[in-house]
Amino acid sequence: MATHSCVIAPHLKASLLDVEESKYGRMFPDLASPKSDENILLILGRSGSVMDAAATSNTSGQNGGTASDNPRIPAGFTFLGQFIAHDITADRSLLLHHARLKELRNFRTPRFDLESLYGAGPTGSPYLYDLDDADKFLIGLNDQKEPKDLPRNQQGRALLGDPRDDVHLIISQLHLAFLKFHNAIIDYLRTRGVTASEVFGEAQRLVRWHYQWIVVNEFLPLTVGEALMDDILTNGLKFYAFGERPYIPVEFADAAYRFGHSQVNLHAQ
Repeated sequence: MATHSCVIAPHLKASLLDVEESKYGRMFPDLASPKSDENILLILGRSGSVMDAAATSNTSGQNGGTASDNPRIPAGFTFLGQFIAHDITADRSLLLHHARLKELRNFRTPRFDLESLYGAGPTGSPYLYDLDDADKFLIGLNDQKEPKDLPRNQQGRALLGDPRDDVHLIISQLHLAFLKFHNAIIDYLRTRGVTASEVFGEAQRLVRWHYQWIVVNEFLPLTVGEALMDDILTNGLKFYAFGERPYIPVEFADAAYRFGHSQVNLHAQ
C-alpha cells in the first residue's frame, strides 16, 4: 500500500519560515465567532437537500443549466481557483485543527508569484528543470511518448513545486500548460537577444505578469463581480489592512488544510 505524508518534524518546521511571515492573519480579529446549530448544518448536507446538486438537476436555469449554475463563470475556473489557492497557501501538517488554530503556518508566500510552479528555482529545485537547458522546465512524456505530461520519477510521482497540482487530470494539465508557457517565453526571449544570464529571470517575470493579469482581470471579476473589483482598484482596500507584511486570512486556511488532508487520503488508498 502506497503511503504519502507531508508532515514536517516540529523542530524543523519552525526553522523553515520566519514565524511572523508564515502566520495566517485575521481580517476581523474583534468579530465574534458565528454560532450555528450543528443539526441545521447536517440537514443542509443531506442527500437531496439544497447542497445536493441532484436536488436541483431537474430545474432548468439560464442557457439550459440548472438553477444552481452560475452563468457568469465557466466551470473550468473552479480548477483555476484551486491552482491559485495552491500558489498562496500550503500547510504541511496533517493533524492540526481548529482547536490548535494558532499553530497553523502558511508555507507559501501570500503573493501571486507562482511559487508552486517555480519552487526554489533552477538552483534550489533542480529536479524541476531540464538538465540540458536549466532555464526551461522539464516536461514529461505521456503513454504515447509525447511531451504532454508532467515530469515524473520512475514510480510515477510528479516532480512539482506543489504535489497537490497532480491530484486530478484537469489541474495537472493546467500546471503543465504553465510549464510549457514558461518554456515558450524562454524561446521567445532568446530570439529577442536576451542574454543567457538574464533570460530565466525575465521569463519568470513575464509569466508571473500574465498570471497576475488573469487573476485580476478575469478570475476575480467573474468570481466577485466587476463592481466590487472596480471599487477596489479605484478606491483601494477597505477591510484587508496588512500593514508591512501581507498575510492570508486564517478563514482561508481551512480549505487549504482540508484539500491537503484529502490528498493524503487519496495517496494512501
